Amino acid sequence: MQADTTSKTSSTLDESLASGEPPQVFLENQRQRCKAKPQQVSLEKSCCKQPELESNKLDSTPPNPRATLGAKIFFTCAFALSLGLIVWLYYAFLYTIIIAALLCIATYWIKEFFYTKLKSNLLASGLSVLVLLALFIIPLYFVIHRGALGLLGVDWKQAEVWFVQIKELIRSALHYLPFIQAQDVLANFSFSSIAGFVSRLSTIVGKSSVGFVVDACFIVLFLSVFFYYGGAWYGYFCKLLPARDEQIDLIAADVSGVLRVVFFSTILNVCLQGFAFGLLASVFGLDGVLLGVLYGLCSLIPIVGGALVWLPVGLILYVQGEIVQAVVLVLYSVVFIGFIIDNIVKPFLIRIVNRKLLDKPLNINEFVIFFAIFAGLSACGFWGIIIGPAITAFFIVMVRIYERDFASM
Repeated sequence: MQADTTSKTSSTLDESLASGEPPQVFLENQRQRCKAKPQQVSLEKSCCKQPELESNKLDSTPPNPRATLGAKIFFTCAFALSLGLIVWLYYAFLYTIIIAALLCIATYWIKEFFYTKLKSNLLASGLSVLVLLALFIIPLYFVIHRGALGLLGVDWKQAEVWFVQIKELIRSALHYLPFIQAQDVLANFSFSSIAGFVSRLSTIVGKSSVGFVVDACFIVLFLSVFFYYGGAWYGYFCKLLPARDEQIDLIAADVSGVLRVVFFSTILNVCLQGFAFGLLASVFGLDGVLLGVLYGLCSLIPIVGGALVWLPVGLILYVQGEIVQAVVLVLYSVVFIGFIIDNIVKPFLIRIVNRKLLDKPLNINEFVIFFAIFAGLSACGFWGIIIGPAITAFFIVMVRIYERDFASM
């Protein structure tokens, strides 16, 4: 023990001499360093070993298999396959689903109006569907009812006399067309052949009507679903889409605004054409209300439109001896209603609806919407009246988003 103490003392003296400090000063400094050394060591341990523990934890975590490239490729292929199968499964209803979705977008403001009053999603959705059905069913029922009553009072013997007069009218008109052989055209043109043709045409129209009614029923069904769940689905898909909220809101606002403009302008155009034709029919002593409503509904039919009404009415006036009235009716329908109202006044109706009936007017020219309606009618038939403007509005808003957010990058 004494030898150890002697060796420690000699080593301390040697360190003191090596440092150049007096032994008393060196011993005091040594005591201070010894007091601070445990804290320093603990700090070194805490600073050095904690990252080591964290690195060990990170290293011990197994890699996430879902983040691998192969898993992403597999999920993409699986999702594409499931999407293709869904389209294949519901392909027969795809057209009606699209029509119902566009109608829901165009008229969703009706559902919002009822919801603010009733505070019930179910009642608001049901009343919205009933309002849209009333816009079509009530005029159609009126035409069928009044038309059936009119057919009951037809004198068919007099109708056969009128048919002979119409045949002579066609024969005289064909003399001005020498490249058409009148005899060949009128060889099988008789009252009985016309009756048979009407019977066959009625069968075709009946089958088409059944198909149209079935499609309309599915559209109403899907429309009810979209009205009820539309708000929740919109929020869900907004979360899924890889786009900013303002971009999605801009697309939704422009497309829904264009469809709303088309909806209101179409109703105004139908009412205006029907009123114009019904007014002249009343002046000539005809059933102006029936013919006006019928003309308005027929104006929605592509290509032929109002000709389904003014042509037979003009022929009836002619065979009754009212030649001046027949000519005036035909010219009035073709020039004033068919050209001026449908082609010149309609763009101004679109402008009025855009500026007066929308909360925020669209920054889309009314002639673009007008030609989009024509393009949709020629490409998709009757329902192209909303498909054409929807596609056009979607393209325009995508171009604007690209110009604003990506073109300058």
